[in-house]
Amino acid sequence: MALIRSVLSADSQRWLFEDAQSANDMMLVYTVPPHEARPVDEDAFEYSTGGGLRDVEWKHASQSLAADARHVEYKGSSHLCNACLSALGYLAQNLQDCIVHDGDENFQTKKSVVQHQNLMALFAAANGGCQLCKTIWGRRFKTNGMATAKDIRIEFCWNTTEEASWDGRRPGDARLVCNIVSTVTQDHNKHTWETIFRFQLWPSPTFDPFFEVEGSVPLGLIEKGNTRSSRRMALDWLSECRANANGQHSECQVSDASWYPTRLLDLATLEETGRVLLAITDLLDHSALDRSEYVTLSHCWGTWGAKELPILTKSNIDARVDHGMDLSLFPPTFRDAIEVANWFNIRWLWIDSLCIIQDSRDDWQREAPMMCDVYQNASLNISADHAVDARGGCFRDRYFATVDAFKLHMKPLQSTWWVSVDERNLFEWIKGAPTSERAWIYQERHLARRVLHFTEHEVFWECRAASPSFRSETFSRGSPLRRDFLGQTKLQLRDTSAGSISHNPFLMLAWDAACRDYSRRKLTYQTDKLPAFSGLARHFGSRCREDTYVAGVWLSQLPRALFWNVPTRERPKGRPPPTESGVPSWSWMSCAAPVEPSKVEESYYVADVATILADYQHKTADQYGEMARACLHVHGFVRRITSVMKEIINEPGGDAYRGLSQLDESRKYRHLYVDGQLDRDIAYGAHGSQLFGETADWFHGFEPVEYYCLFLAVSQKDPRDDRLLRGLLLEPAEEEGTFRRVGHIFFRGRCALKMRYQLRSGETDEHDAWERLWELMAPYWGETELNVEMTRGPMGPVPVEIRAEVLVPVNTQTEGPVPVDIQAEGTSGLYEFDGHGADDASFLKLEPRVITLV
Repeated sequence: MALIRSVLSADSQRWLFEDAQSANDMMLVYTVPPHEARPVDEDAFEYSTGGGLRDVEWKHASQSLAADARHVEYKGSSHLCNACLSALGYLAQNLQDCIVHDGDENFQTKKSVVQHQNLMALFAAANGGCQLCKTIWGRRFKTNGMATAKDIRIEFCWNTTEEASWDGRRPGDARLVCNIVSTVTQDHNKHTWETIFRFQLWPSPTFDPFFEVEGSVPLGLIEKGNTRSSRRMALDWLSECRANANGQHSECQVSDASWYPTRLLDLATLEETGRVLLAITDLLDHSALDRSEYVTLSHCWGTWGAKELPILTKSNIDARVDHGMDLSLFPPTFRDAIEVANWFNIRWLWIDSLCIIQDSRDDWQREAPMMCDVYQNASLNISADHAVDARGGCFRDRYFATVDAFKLHMKPLQSTWWVSVDERNLFEWIKGAPTSERAWIYQERHLARRVLHFTEHEVFWECRAASPSFRSETFSRGSPLRRDFLGQTKLQLRDTSAGSISHNPFLMLAWDAACRDYSRRKLTYQTDKLPAFSGLARHFGSRCREDTYVAGVWLSQLPRALFWNVPTRERPKGRPPPTESGVPSWSWMSCAAPVEPSKVEESYYVADVATILADYQHKTADQYGEMARACLHVHGFVRRITSVMKEIINEPGGDAYRGLSQLDESRKYRHLYVDGQLDRDIAYGAHGSQLFGETADWFHGFEPVEYYCLFLAVSQKDPRDDRLLRGLLLEPAEEEGTFRRVGHIFFRGRCALKMRYQLRSGETDEHDAWERLWELMAPYWGETELNVEMTRGPMGPVPVEIRAEVLVPVNTQTEGPVPVDIQAEGTSGLYEFDGHGADDASFLKLEPRVITLV
């Protein structure tokens, strides 16, 4: 749940809401707190948690409450309680007031109102059958403890100022946000709002096609009490996808109809015998399989499944083929998957634990490379998203109201609106479901042409359609939502063929997204890191046949693909324990923490300054699978550096601020020793700017850390930006000349200069020599000067004024570093950025060397 904090400003008397999850909620501004906008007596309503009352009744309804309730008319399969009718009626009148007073600068809309005085009231209304309260309770509270129920108030808050919400003087798709707020706080200038639920209003008839399904048979309320009731919709969704009437589903039809998995579960005789046979497809008569369809199942094994799940073994495979397996031995999820397959009259079912021999390494190595084909050629993938293991089943009991949109007629506006779940609540399972955490299931979802998701509250359909790609019980014909699946839609690689992945920006973006998402998934066995992604890699590989894939990296993307990083908040506090993934340290797959792919390729300009040769061998014939050897031989420049943490209060005033770019909460910053020598330009930056950026793969603490820095590229994000020298942070490996990646780093300005050159011995005035060289280099590299006025505070020097100025290059006709036409490749290209300064006799250039990254 997102936290919304509001502070009452003494100057503006406006309640400002901040919600990190929603830009729309950040724009919600309330002139008065909700409980003051329209005060409601504590005992205005009478509630019941059971027994004779079927509704929230007026105990002594004020004239205002009763009048507000009459402003709206509910049109749905259930009813709304008086508290909801009154709050929604107040909303309707408020929207009308906004129209009437449009342009009146003195008019202030309140945009908030109390719905229920506490959670007990919400529970009573839900128990009494109120559709809205039942939806809020069912999706947010369910059977949670009620210890603090009397201290929590339910309020409506909405935004009527969004430009998208108005068409002239008529309201459009206004958004409502339901919040809960504590009523026991002593400081009424500060409250904590917690967004518990959001729902959306859509004007009718504009959005009727999304909610009204022609020709459908209405389901009874009891039928909708279980996700099994989605059968009719699921049949319609598959029929629509297969028909491809508008051409939007062409990609969904792409498959190899002649290909079948090695083994399939045969459901043909189940009804007669109560047993499911295992079929070896190569041994079947061709007529039995000719253009037949099969479905697959995605499910979590969990701790229970690792020990108790029925599996296929070398000892029972013959019995499974000859006599089958009794249905009673199948766990609930497997039985439900069989039922869903029968919905579509599909005879064949593929389940990993029952179709791959689990105690045979040889069988595993044969089957793992075929996962791409298994899921891409299946007619449908059934995903048991809500279950932590196979005991959870696919189907779930739920409140019918949670998947029913209803109509609300707002009399003051003379308009009718559909009320539905907001996209963040509709798709919240995509982040919280057990399947969303699993690496194998991530691959299965994106490889499958069609997926039927069984979640806690409703069933979702997802396919490769151009748009829209999803259906649900709430939106059975698609939806007008801004983002399907909160932006985490299935990978769409249509029309993206290229010689190499680097030649297609769209393909590169899709690959980066897949790497980023996959790195956040979990594996039971780290040795599966490469196999669990090999199907997706093969899928991309079919679009870039001239490229080569090695251990999670496309060789055409080197060296840029080596600059991945671990987000600061995700960075381990110490060196992670060695993994058994078999992935080299230079690949993002070697990292157990979430990673962000390199952004270097988005730069305006990138030049490689090293030559890389990949040396690799796969364990099997699968070029996307496990590696026997994967190293990179690099011909480039290497410097030894030591990163040291210093206390800011120990530095003189001028130098103190120069370390602020590396400052953390402990008032410490890092500086560098190069080849064992401290250089103050490199340590602090000549003008207070951040002249180096060190990003280790884990937090090293405050002790000095020694690295070897390998320079790989020079980049420039924008024509007016400084050029950056980029490299990897390395540590020596076991064998001489071999290194492991432990992070990456960039250098700019004087820092980059001193990393590329060494002063010859015998120079009498070291400072003047470096300044002379920098005057020649500055036009080509650029440097931003920060003029800082310092004052001494209780904790040491602090800046009181900062003014940024761009140093004017020698060539004043340019607005950034002088463009350089690089003709050479590899190591010889590095010094072409330096113009005539590279020939200064007082300095030595670095000598390239060959090292090996493992």
